Amino acid sequence: MNPEVQNIVTAGKLPAADGEKLSKLEPGTIAVHKSWGVGKIAAWDLLGDRLIIDFEDKPGHPLKLSFAITSLEIIPSDHLLARRLTDLDTLKEMAAKNAPGLVELALKSSGNSLHLDALERLLKGRIIADADYKKWWEGAKRALKTHRHIVVPAKRTENLVLRDQAENAGTQMVKAFLAARDLKTKLATLASIQKDIDLFSDPKTELIPVFQDISDSARKSVKLNLKECLQLLLARDELVENLAATAPMGSMKISDLIVETKEVLADAIKSLSAGLLGRIYRAFPEAFPNRAWVPEILHHLTKTGGRAVAEIATVLDANDELDVLAEALKKSLRNRMLSADLLIWMARERKGLAESVFDIDLGHAILGVIESDHMEGGPKRTGRLQDILSDDKTLLGEMVADAEEEDVRLLAKRLINGSLFDELTRRSLMARIIKVRPEMEAMMDENAGPRQDDSLIVSWASLEKKKAELEDLVNVKIPDNKREIQIARDEGDLRENGGYKAARDQQSVLLRMQGKLERELRNARGTDFANVPTDKVGIGTVVDVLDIATGATETTTILGAWDGDLDKNIISYLSESAKALIGKAVGDELDLPTEALHGTRKVKIAAIRAFQ
Repeated sequence: MNPEVQNIVTAGKLPAADGEKLSKLEPGTIAVHKSWGVGKIAAWDLLGDRLIIDFEDKPGHPLKLSFAITSLEIIPSDHLLARRLTDLDTLKEMAAKNAPGLVELALKSSGNSLHLDALERLLKGRIIADADYKKWWEGAKRALKTHRHIVVPAKRTENLVLRDQAENAGTQMVKAFLAARDLKTKLATLASIQKDIDLFSDPKTELIPVFQDISDSARKSVKLNLKECLQLLLARDELVENLAATAPMGSMKISDLIVETKEVLADAIKSLSAGLLGRIYRAFPEAFPNRAWVPEILHHLTKTGGRAVAEIATVLDANDELDVLAEALKKSLRNRMLSADLLIWMARERKGLAESVFDIDLGHAILGVIESDHMEGGPKRTGRLQDILSDDKTLLGEMVADAEEEDVRLLAKRLINGSLFDELTRRSLMARIIKVRPEMEAMMDENAGPRQDDSLIVSWASLEKKKAELEDLVNVKIPDNKREIQIARDEGDLRENGGYKAARDQQSVLLRMQGKLERELRNARGTDFANVPTDKVGIGTVVDVLDIATGATETTTILGAWDGDLDKNIISYLSESAKALIGKAVGDELDLPTEALHGTRKVKIAAIRAFQ
């Protein structure tokens, strides 16, 4: 104990324990106060019960002895704060010429681990000017890439770490991974291992304990932390793949986890990145062999978000299950089971994986979801759906281009009469439809009377013929095509396999044909044309027309949408000639379209009778 201090302790003015502490705070000592920062003890005034300390911003500041003893922490002379007080110019030179050295000094002064915010407080404004700090730190990070004993965090929420250079860096990372008590820390440490894999001399061998620990941790935590378990296993598999290594015998696989958690998996993985989702879904065929994976993965199609939809479709396509995908999408469209994410994906993939099911039904489904959302007080979930309908300038036009007139009319009615869009947007959307289907312009006339029946009227014979055509397509042509795809796939390299590409192209054609037939049949209403009125021309009537110019008489039969037969003078009621004739009575004259472009001829209705 300092002799002067001993005197006041002996006099009973200071406890012996405090005397020991005060003796260490002799003049010249550098200490830190948590509020006032670093300072050097300048002098004692024992009789005045105080000491004088020169803080960086408070020179000559007095402190009561008892307060100084309890509030000051002595630091060594090589501590960054001590050097900042006594040797600032050298530190500024180090910042300019040896940024990694300055960072290492800061770490050694902070227990070898330091948050980035704490590093900034140590350096900014004192050693490095405020305005220069951000640029300095970016340069320091680049320079630190060659200093492997200093670990720069990938996220600002993590710490800088100074490794023990006496021990192999790879060994340190393995120890850190095994010591981690929670899965998030393990994930962060595994990311560091992946980043600095070149620090391992024999990573395949050195990482065996890590691979084993990942498997054990996943088994223990799967029920409570499914998402993190998946991320750990996926990161492990990526690392194993990059190293061309193998996981230890008996290790838990992604496919094992998928089977074990299949009931809750869809909800757990919604927020994962597209890359991780792709790896998960590519494991489904292994998890559920013999095509049992197909219904399992389809279950996720309507349960997960947009990123998952794209990855699921890619896996189905890669395994030649495009027809299954198309069927699932069509079923979901019919049952209105589609999420906004799935509808958006279908719209964006209309020239890709969703091509075979892209049609006007998608437009009805989009409007249906938006309408439902509005009725529930929305829009809560469908803002992006409305945006894609408004912002994608070609979407509506492509939907209606090849659709039946009655389907287009129904979609147009929903747009015009609904309250989903403001007036300006409704007119803009209708303009896109009219551009492709000019006949819909009449729908914009507020006085146009509503159509009472939007179904297709067809004869029973043509209806059965169309059903048989669809049945042959579904039960014969599509399965035959799928077998051709599999045979071509078995031949080897798909990049040079012309037969495989041709079969896949044919599959797209067949699936589009199937969709078209199904839409037509859904809208069809069969009839035998019995008891039709004959006072005016209508569907199911036989009409004699007199060509006024030549005096020749022709007989035309107007039947259902699919009954046209020019050889027998039978025309569909949807044809332009039928539209001109329908509603006319005997003696009426009209301009009947001819085969010439925009040509007409003057005719007179001579007789009307019922089709037998």
